[in-house]
Formats: sequence, C-alpha cells, structure tokens
Amino acid sequence: MKWGKVCCPYPRPLCLRIVRPVKTLPLVATVIGVFAVSMAAPYILLSEVQPYALAAWRLLSVALILSPFALAPLLTDLARLGAGERIKLLASGLTYGAHFAFFALAFGYTSKESVVVLIGAQPLMAMAIGRVFLGEAITRSMLGATALSLLGLGLFVWNDYSFDPGHLWGDAMVLICGLLIVISYAIGRRLRPRMKLTSYLFSLYLLGGLGCLAAALVAGNALWGFHWVNWYYLGCAIIIPTLIGHSMFHYVVKYVPVFYVNLAILAEPVIAIIVMLLFRERFEVFRASELTGLQALGGALLLAGVAMGLGVARKAKGDGYEQDHKPAAGGRGPDADPQQPERAGKPAASES
Repeated sequence: MKWGKVCCPYPRPLCLRIVRPVKTLPLVATVIGVFAVSMAAPYILLSEVQPYALAAWRLLSVALILSPFALAPLLTDLARLGAGERIKLLASGLTYGAHFAFFALAFGYTSKESVVVLIGAQPLMAMAIGRVFLGEAITRSMLGATALSLLGLGLFVWNDYSFDPGHLWGDAMVLICGLLIVISYAIGRRLRPRMKLTSYLFSLYLLGGLGCLAAALVAGNALWGFHWVNWYYLGCAIIIPTLIGHSMFHYVVKYVPVFYVNLAILAEPVIAIIVMLLFRERFEVFRASELTGLQALGGALLLAGVAMGLGVARKAKGDGYEQDHKPAAGGRGPDADPQQPERAGKPAASES
C-alpha cells in the first residue's frame, strides 16, 4: 500500500504511526536545536575561557561523552564506507572544527553586529551548495523565508551597525566560517544515511576538536586552571549548545535540505539577546544588553521567517532524505534492526 510518497506494507493506522514521526521529529529537533545553540553566547561570556581552548573543550568533551555508544558502530560504519566516503568524513570533521576556530577568531577582528549581519549569508550559501552539489531545488518559499528573515536581521542591527574598512578581515572570517559549516552539513547530508548518528557525531566532534586543540596549543590558550565558576559555565556550554544543540542539527540534516538547517540558525542571536536581557541584573557581563523597539520588530520578523521556512520544510521534505537515496537492493541501511528480517518483495517503512 502507498500513503503519500512512502511505500508501506502495513495497515493504514500502523503505517501512519510509522511515517508521521519522520515528518515531525526533524521539525521538533530543529526547534530544540535552535534554543539550545542560542545558549552558546551567554555561556561563552560567563565561562571567560579563551576561544580556541573553549572550542576544543566543547568538541572533545562531547566526543568523550559519545565514545561508549559510538566506537563499536563506528568500526562497522567505517568498514561499510568506501575510500571516498571516508575522505568526506574527514573533511566534514575538519571543516566543522575550522568553523569553530574561525568563528572564535573573528570576534577579535570585527564587531558583533557585523557577525550577526554576515551570519545572514549562511542560508544563501546553503541554498547554492544544496542546489549545485546535492541537487536540492530552490523554491519560492525558500526565497520568501530568506527575504523575510534577512529583513528582520537588518532591522535587528540597524542602529548599531556601521561599515568599518578595518573590520574587513574579520568580516571575511565570518563568511569563511559560515561557508565551512554549510560544507560540513552538506557532506553530512550524504554521509548520515550511511552511518549511525552516534558514530557520525563522534567522528565529527573528535576530528573538529583535535583541530581546535592544535589551534589552542599554537595560540597559547590556557586549557585548565579555571575557577570552579568558569568550569561550571564551560560545562553548560558543552552540554546544552554543543551536545544537545549542534547534535540536533546533525540529526536533522539527514531529513531536510541544508538550507533549512542554516535558516533556523538565524534565530540564534535574537534568542541569545533575549536570554541575556532576562538575566542582565544578575550577571554584570550582560549589563550592556538591550532590546529597542526596532530590534524587537526585526527579531519578530526574523523569527517569523524562520518559522515560515520550517513550516515549508515539514510539508515539502518530511518524508526524509532517504526517499531519494534508497539503499541498494538487499541493503538495509545503518539503522536497520538486525533482529528483524525484511519482508520479501515489500519495501521497508521509512524510519527516523
């Protein structure tokens, strides 16, 4: 029997229970990921750890947390992957770590307003890369969601933004780090259907973390000796925006075009500002945070654009990436239950 685009051998009620989570879970995971990643800026400010050391701690700690669940599946996945796919996995991890390094470095060469504005280029890069390298369509809904989000982003920083030629190098680094994360997500879009989520995440965090650790050692960043309060907020930065937030995005990228993941990230600065405003009386480092009426309007438009994009993503691509990239005949994919044999002559139901 067929319901929508998904072939299902089971009766209608059971079939709908199997298929519907594929549409819903990525949307829920994206929303959770946006809120979790938005906590990165407050926790980074409170931790007071130097940039490369902070990135190394965040990525390598998450790799350590995942290692008991990832090592065995990783060996199986590596045996399944071809030489070209292993190179892509290495490239994904290194570009992911380089994104963290460039992003941390950029703040020393440009203003935070410039960073917020230039982050707006990410969904445009994702749209282009998705089209050229992944064959993903560019729709009017994508363009509409992007235009609304960028309008809101412009209003959000209108009062504070000013062009400074001295910031060009830092601005270039922000664009580079945006391109790097888009490339990492695009590679993940190809690899995720071929790998267990835990093994892919472990590889990504380990490779990226080792790159950031090398940068921290070269730059002379302190890796320990922090006050217990700094350790506490460093731990929060590891668990909430990294383990939960970034991992959610890497889960989602299997099911929706890379454009939508990068569009959702635009909501991060707005939510971060709101969090810092709520706690500005408690933490001195947040005292400079403010939200004007124009910023509130811009933030509302930006969030509306992101919500519009996610709504379109749920309707248009909810059936999952694997619908267009099915395993070869007889193949079961990395997430199949080894105890459950496939039914002869009937396609297996899509799973999330």
